[in-house]
Amino acid sequence: MSFLLFLRGLIIVLLAFAISIYLLTGSLWGTFVQTLICGILIQIGYFVAVMLLVWRSVSKESVTPKSHIAR
Repeated sequence: MSFLLFLRGLIIVLLAFAISIYLLTGSLWGTFVQTLICGILIQIGYFVAVMLLVWRSVSKESVTPKSHIAR
């Protein structure tokens, strides 16, 4: 997933989250804090997902067939 696609999705999700939290609580400060926490959690999840993809691609490349091992 490209960063711009992720960023657009992140903004849409955070806006929907902020609107729903504001309608439920009626507090601007609480909405801001909870939306900030939600954004941080989404960023952590994105970072972990990218790290797992990199780790999996590196571990697949490091597996060398036995026929290619120098004797």
